[in-house]
Amino acid sequence: MNKSVETSTPLIAQRWNGLLRNSGILAIIMGIIWVAVNFMGMTLYRSGLPTTATGFLQLFSQHQALAATTWCLWIMADIILVPITIALYIVLKPVSKNLALGGAIFTLAFAVYDPLVSELQSLRLVGYSQAYVAATTESAKASIIANATPIANALPLMTFISFFLTIGPLLFAIAMIKSSQFRKGIAIFGVVTCVMGVIGAFNTIGVSSMIVAYFFIVCVPAVALWFILVGAQMVRHHRETAPI
Repeated sequence: MNKSVETSTPLIAQRWNGLLRNSGILAIIMGIIWVAVNFMGMTLYRSGLPTTATGFLQLFSQHQALAATTWCLWIMADIILVPITIALYIVLKPVSKNLALGGAIFTLAFAVYDPLVSELQSLRLVGYSQAYVAATTESAKASIIANATPIANALPLMTFISFFLTIGPLLFAIAMIKSSQFRKGIAIFGVVTCVMGVIGAFNTIGVSSMIVAYFFIVCVPAVALWFILVGAQMVRHHRETAPI
């Protein structure tokens, strides 16, 4: 790392001290939420992921509270990710402006796309499942299924896009390798876990591979753990640079 970067990093930390500290705490909270919703999702789809709208409606109708809570927590985590992204951009910009900018763009794209598309459409299916249970005639159920089918058919692609946007945190992790504020081991761990997320995304669109399926299963808790470690590093760095 060149001398100018080393000099500018503490100055940035002092200028944005509150944001960096609070974002570190939020990163820890977000990571914990991700672990929780990953467990909740595994519980929800314990019997397998439905392949039809009827399957989703029947499954969600049996676990409406669990499904609704899962998607609402995902939305909360996506909102929390916004200030974390801004803080990481500020910290990593002196190290690599291009990597920091690319990481911010893709991560913010995820933070916007995931709640407004993936999670919102999933919540719509939960709503349809309530109407499906309440329907008293076959024609009413058929109408609900017809409305839910385009959403169910689009879910694999929507999920793929959400997971593929892990390229944002991946770019952040690559930049962290050059940063004095983050331990190199944590940065490398972030690169590995985020690569798993990008590769695991292809499992949602039918790529048949044991490795891809494994990456898809473990990437969410793994990336969550990385964010917890990153948050802890940000809080630690705040304590070290905060004026006495």
